[in-house]
Order: sequence, then C-alpha cells, then structure tokens
Amino acid sequence: MLKPLKPQSGMPRNLFLWVLVGLLVISGIVALVSAFGGSSDGAEEVNAVYTNAAATLAAQQFLSPTGTATATAGTPTATATFIPLASPTLFTSQILPTNTSGAVSGAVGCNNSAYVADVTIPDDTVVTPGQALTKTWKLQNTGSCAWTPTYKVSFVSGNAMGGTATPIGVTVQPGQSGDISVSLKAPATAGDAIGYWILTNDSNQNFGTSFYIKIKVGGTATTGTVTATATATTGPSAPAPVENVDITLTCTQDNSTPPNYQYFGTLTWIDKSNNEEGFRIYLPDGSTVPMPQGSNSYNVLPGAFVPENTQLVFGVEAYNAVGNAAKVTVTKQCP
Repeated sequence: MLKPLKPQSGMPRNLFLWVLVGLLVISGIVALVSAFGGSSDGAEEVNAVYTNAAATLAAQQFLSPTGTATATAGTPTATATFIPLASPTLFTSQILPTNTSGAVSGAVGCNNSAYVADVTIPDDTVVTPGQALTKTWKLQNTGSCAWTPTYKVSFVSGNAMGGTATPIGVTVQPGQSGDISVSLKAPATAGDAIGYWILTNDSNQNFGTSFYIKIKVGGTATTGTVTATATATTGPSAPAPVENVDITLTCTQDNSTPPNYQYFGTLTWIDKSNNEEGFRIYLPDGSTVPMPQGSNSYNVLPGAFVPENTQLVFGVEAYNAVGNAAKVTVTKQCP
C-alpha cells in the first residue's frame, strides 16, 4: 500500500543553495570589475577575487555533502573563470661598491725617493762569511726639495749585516739621481741574507721607497741530486778606503747681494790598496765621476753658483768587482 506523499513546505533546499551560488558568482564578477576599474592597490583586489572564489568552492562542496555531484540534464552549470593578475614587480636600486683602495706614497713633506738600480753587489751575489762589503744603490730624488749631505741611509728590517745609519755625503737635487752607500759585513754563517734600508731626512723622518741588499754567504747551489757547497776560503776582497782626501778650492764671487760663489779646484787623495779597479768621485751637485785605477787627483771644473757658506762635500770611493771601499769625504765652503 502506497504511503501518501507529505506536502513540502517552504523553499526546497537545493534551490536555496543554487541561489546562494549565484549570489557568490555575481559578487565575484563585481569584484573583478572593481579591480580593473579602480585605482587602489591591485594586490588587494586580487585577494578579494581569490576570497570569493574560495567561498564559491565551499558552497559547491556544501551542495554535495557526500562528495557525489548530481548532473541535471538540460541545466548548464556556470563556471567562474578567474584571470590571475600579474604581481607588481619591485625594483630595487643597485648599491655600487666603493673603492677604498688608493695609491700609497712614501713622500714625507717635500722628500721622496725611488730606487733606480744596484750600483754594486747585485742580488744573490756570493760572498764569504764575515766579508767586508760596501753596498751602493742609485736612488732618484722624486721629491721637491734637495737631499743634503747630512741625510742618512738607515736600516729598516731584515739583517743589518753590521751596518749603521750613514750620511749620504752628497747633495741630490729634485729629479736627479745619486749613489748612496753603506758599509756592511757579511754574516758569519752560510745561507741567504737580506736587509732593507731607507733614506732619512734631517728631522729623522724616513721617506721614499725602501731598498735592500740580498746576498748568499758560503754559496750553496743544488741541481737535481747533485749538491755543490762552497767552502769559505780567503779570496778577493773589496779595496781599502783612500786616505787624506783634500781639495784646494777656489771660489769666485758674483755681483749679487748676498753674493753667490762659483767653485773649482783640485781634489787629491792617497790610494791605500792595490786591488781597486777604479775610483768614484762624488761632487756636491750629486753627480759622480769615474776615475781609472791608480788615480790620485781630480780637477773639479767650475759649475753653478751657490749661496755663500754652502757646505760643499766631495768624496772619493775605491771599488772593484767584489765591492766598494768606504767613501771618504772632505767638506769645504765658499768663501
């Protein structure tokens, strides 16, 4: 026996839910129109669209609580298509690195110097233990004031080899080069030795680039498996220093006030060795003049005028292939 159907009261449940879906879809469309037509931040409208989409999906799931969708023939299902908006690109300014490095200068006031060449004892010269040496460097005055004869060459680091701060004994004008020497003694033990030196002005300030002497004591050389060791023996040595250096100086006065003087004369010395190869004559203007073996005098020719009471330093240095003798100087002035 069939049971009579109960009359339905109110709005059907499915119809109510579809109305809810329609409202959500319409609100999503309104949000899209607002996003494209407004001037507010695009990110907020995109979030609103995604929020409505999530609500629509939740409503559709509510329609089929058991997870099974029922298709009704002839009733098309509206599908909302969401067009994602491009996220705004953030542009950041590039931070450029700052170059903090700079050239380092050895200038101190108007004083500066640059190494030019080794005049004696090239790098890795082989010497005997305890051998007396005179190392001479050619240095250029790259500053703006002259080096006076009382400027010194001073030890900096490494092996001093018995050397001490030594006056340069010459005047070197800006832009000119001069030979700077120091008397040394090779270490008593075999091996490599290196010592760094630098120029010092009359205020005891080091300036310019440093320079060095590098020698091999009791030279050891190795090639493959063959080792040759030099035995320290008595061999050639540097010449002895000259003695009694003097000059008969003549000074000629000009008409300036105070007066300037031009000088000339004959420089003389006594040779105290028999193994020199020649002599170097150091003049007050910073120049050097070579003289042959056996010489004992040099004629100083007239040069530029200098102010009165200028200290004029003349020097004589014997040398050979082994090294230099200590430079011997004499100082005069005009008048």
